[in-house]
Amino acid sequence: MIQRPATLHTLSILAFTLAPALFLAGCGAGTDLAQRPPPGYVGDVGARVSAMDWAQARPVTVQLDEFRFQPDRLAFERGAPYRLTLENRGSVAHTFTSEGFFKAIAVRRVTTAQGAVETPALVNLEIPAGQTDVVEFIPVEAGTYDLACHEPLHSSFGMTGTITVR
Repeated sequence: MIQRPATLHTLSILAFTLAPALFLAGCGAGTDLAQRPPPGYVGDVGARVSAMDWAQARPVTVQLDEFRFQPDRLAFERGAPYRLTLENRGSVAHTFTSEGFFKAIAVRRVTTAQGAVETPALVNLEIPAGQTDVVEFIPVEAGTYDLACHEPLHSSFGMTGTITVR
């Protein structure tokens, strides 16, 4: 049997078929934690979190799946410690992203499957399918903040919410 080299037509079909999959695979937002708070973030995080009694942290759980946060409306009290558990029950990665909220809280610790990070500034949290992340924080600034999943098209499909700090 004689093997012929791949034709231009075959290569074009292969490229057309694989390009969208490779593009989407590379578009994940990923978890982004900054060790130094960027401008606009709450200051004195270390002092704030070390002064708190974390045994009194209030538990809140949010489930993420295709394509929603459950619950999609969260309310927190300024100055109280919280332990936010983010459970991805979906079959793909999802993010928990709220720029305004992330700037308004003092984060004690973020725990992911890769381990714990102390006092980071949150930029974006990506939770892989079937995994759970935990964020321990204190809300500092009151306000209402938008919440969204920044994976491609997820917010367009309704994966949005609201976070209120009173």
